[in-house]
Amino acid sequence: MSIRRMVTGTIALLTGMVFIDLTLFPSVQKQLFSYLSLHHKQAFGHRAVHASEGRKQHGIHVVQNIVYPVIPSFIALRKFPYPYDAMLAITSDADGLTLDKFNIIHRFLNTNEKTIMGTGLGLDISDSCFFFVGNDRPGYLDAHKHITWQDQMSYFYRLSTSDLHDASPIIYYSKVGWIDSLHGFGDFSLLNKKDTLFHRVFAQAAVNAIKENNLLYRVWINHGNESNVGNFGNIKSSYQQGDLPSSPYYIADLARSAGVQFIWTGRDDHFGRDSLIYPIKLRDGYRCFGFHRYTDDGYTTSHGVLWNWNPRFLSRQLSIAHLHEVEKKHEYVCIAQHLGGNPSYPPFYGDNLTALLRLKQEYQHGHILVTRTSRLLQYNEIQQYIHIHSYIKNGMTTIVIDQIRDPVLGYYRPTLEQLRGITFYTSNPQATTLKVGRFTIPKEQLVSNQPDYTGQPSIEIKWFPANTNDYTKKFSHLEQKNGDTQQQTAHMTEDTPHPSWMYQEDPL
Repeated sequence: MSIRRMVTGTIALLTGMVFIDLTLFPSVQKQLFSYLSLHHKQAFGHRAVHASEGRKQHGIHVVQNIVYPVIPSFIALRKFPYPYDAMLAITSDADGLTLDKFNIIHRFLNTNEKTIMGTGLGLDISDSCFFFVGNDRPGYLDAHKHITWQDQMSYFYRLSTSDLHDASPIIYYSKVGWIDSLHGFGDFSLLNKKDTLFHRVFAQAAVNAIKENNLLYRVWINHGNESNVGNFGNIKSSYQQGDLPSSPYYIADLARSAGVQFIWTGRDDHFGRDSLIYPIKLRDGYRCFGFHRYTDDGYTTSHGVLWNWNPRFLSRQLSIAHLHEVEKKHEYVCIAQHLGGNPSYPPFYGDNLTALLRLKQEYQHGHILVTRTSRLLQYNEIQQYIHIHSYIKNGMTTIVIDQIRDPVLGYYRPTLEQLRGITFYTSNPQATTLKVGRFTIPKEQLVSNQPDYTGQPSIEIKWFPANTNDYTKKFSHLEQKNGDTQQQTAHMTEDTPHPSWMYQEDPL
C-alpha cells in the first residue's frame, strides 16, 4: 500500500471518530508525519503557524480559538519538546580547567552578564570534574606560567585523600547544575602509559565525598590514556579494568553508587543521531547505557584520528551545515569538547565565538534545544522507552503514562522531573488530560502548544525553566587574576599556535 493510500485511509478512520493511538504504531506515525509535513503547507499554508513563530508571538503556549486543519482524536509522541526540531548538549571534559577558567567560561555560556567575550549566552551548558590529579604532564595551564598541570581544578589536592583543593566550588557548581558529569575519578595520565598511579582507594574516597555532600552524577566520561586503568565500558579496550571484579582497579560498582547510568566509551565522527543511547553490559554483569559523542572528523592513515574537541574547532563542530542537518533529521547531538583546553584568554574568539552565537540563535528561534548533558540523556531515555495508553470519555482525551520500559533500569513509573519536556500531539490540547498511572498531572505543569510543521497542536509537560543566574559571584574571590587579559586577547587569532596535546588523546 502506498503512503498516500495508507495515510488517507488512516485519516478517514480518525475523522470518523474511530480512535487510533499512533504511539503504538511508530512506523505509521513516522510516515503520517512525513505526509502531513509535506502537504500541510500546500493545503493550509495560510493557516499554518510555525512553532517558533507561535511561541514568539504569543509568549505563552496557548492554542487560541483558530480553526486548524487537525486530525480528530490524533495522539502521537512528539520527539522533542515544542517547538524544537533537535536537542544538543556540549559535553566538556575537565582537562586543563582551573577555577578561574571555569568561572570565565561558564559566566559567558550560562549567564546574561557582561564578560570579556561580550554578553553571556544564557544557555544551559554543563561541565565535568576531576576528584584527583595524578599526572606527570609538563607545562602550564595559564599564559603566565603560574599553574601547572598538577594543579588542575579538582576536589582533592593532587593525590591526597584528605587535603582539599577546589572542593567547595565543585560541590556548589554540581548542585546548581553547572557540573553534571564525572571525567573518571581523576586525571591519571602518565607519560609512560604502561605505568599508573591509580587505585581503587581513590574511587572510594571520591564516592565518600559524593555521598557526604548529597551529590549525584549520572554521566561518566572515560579519561585519558592507558594509565587510566579505572576506565570501563569499552569492550574493545585492552587496558580498561574498571569493570573487572578481579582487578585491583575495579570501580564500576562505586561509580554506580555515585549515580552513574550513562557512560561514554569511545570516539565517534557522526554529528547527530536518531538516539544517542544504547544498552551495554559490563564485565561485572551489570547493565548501563553507553552514549555517543561527536569527537572527531574521521580517521586518515597519515594523520590518525582527526580530533576536533578543542574550542579552536567550535566553528567546525557548530557549522551551519551541521546545525541545519540535525534540525532537518530531528536528531540528538552531544558535542565533545575541552572548553578549558587553551592556556590563553579568552577561550572563545573569532569564528569560534561566532559559532556559539549562532547556536544561541538556533535556540532562541526554537530550532535546537540546548541543554546540559545529563538532561539530554535522561530525556532521550524517557522519550525512547515511554509506554502509554489513551482513551476518550465525555469528549475529553486522557493520555496515561504507564511506565518506562527500560532495558537497563527495568520497568518503572517516572517522576514528573523525569518527564520534563515530554510532548504529545493531540487534536485539542485544552480538552486533554495527562496522567502518570492514576495520578493526574496538575494543569500548571502543562502547556498547550500551537500547531507545528505537521499542522498538529500538542500538549507538553513543561521543560525545565531557564536559569541564567551568575553563580560565579560566590567564588570570584578565589580566582587567579589575569591582569593582562585584554592584551592577550588583542593578539589572539585563528592562527595562534597551540600545544600539540590539544589535538590528541589516546583512543579508548
